[in-house]
Amino acid sequence: MEALRKPLAVIIALIAAVVLFHFIFTPFYPDSVEVGDIWFILNWFMAFGIIVALIATFIAKRNAGEDCETNTYICVTVGFYVTAAVALLFFWNWFDDLTAGEDGQGQTHRFFWVVINVLFIIIMGSLSTHLWFGASRE
Repeated sequence: MEALRKPLAVIIALIAAVVLFHFIFTPFYPDSVEVGDIWFILNWFMAFGIIVALIATFIAKRNAGEDCETNTYICVTVGFYVTAAVALLFFWNWFDDLTAGEDGQGQTHRFFWVVINVLFIIIMGSLSTHLWFGASRE
């Protein structure tokens, strides 16, 4: 597992950087690029990132145990449950997007993408930092 930490950190950071770039700069290129097609592709990478984040935060929560410091226990527990909540929102909204048909998603579902994307970038940035520096400390 240790051999996977740094490569996963780089992959997660790259996914977060691409989502961040596309999220921020989408208003500047809607006429030259089909924005929805890019999100369609990015969602597959985001799904991979969320699954990795769920696994990593679950392992951290499990390894923390109840004999660790209170601060550490709270941090890993909150990290896991926030990641789980974003995963539920992401997969609920993504599956709706995949099955929405020609009319596309409703206004409510489109609003959730903003929340999901922002939280995704924050979680993936934090996770990649933890994986990268956690690998060098141990």
